[in-house]
Amino acid sequence: MPPIEFEILPRMNHFTNKRGYNAIRAASPWHFRAAKPPGDHEFGAYFTTLAPETPYLALRLGIPKTKTEFLFSFIDRGDLRPMDNDRGDFIFYSSHDYDVEENRQRYNGRSDES
Repeated sequence: MPPIEFEILPRMNHFTNKRGYNAIRAASPWHFRAAKPPGDHEFGAYFTTLAPETPYLALRLGIPKTKTEFLFSFIDRGDLRPMDNDRGDFIFYSSHDYDVEENRQRYNGRSDES
């Protein structure tokens, strides 16, 4: 009997609201637009390793709760940079628009149904 293969590469998640969800899922591959977030954060497209069920998710990510309603989840390929502060353990970004090809895509939809 052949061994069971498990996906061992880490997942990266992007949380958004309905408007962002509809824009991202309309593109193939998924296209995440880089932007300047509030505060002194770098220009970029942002992602996290935190799961939807993480307590105080919006607070930990520093985003409005309405931006955690929808989720895109994909296989990380190690090309995203960690933030330069204490949240760099779980928040990563690309300094330019970021595409996720279909073979890396794992889930998109409501974050409470993932």
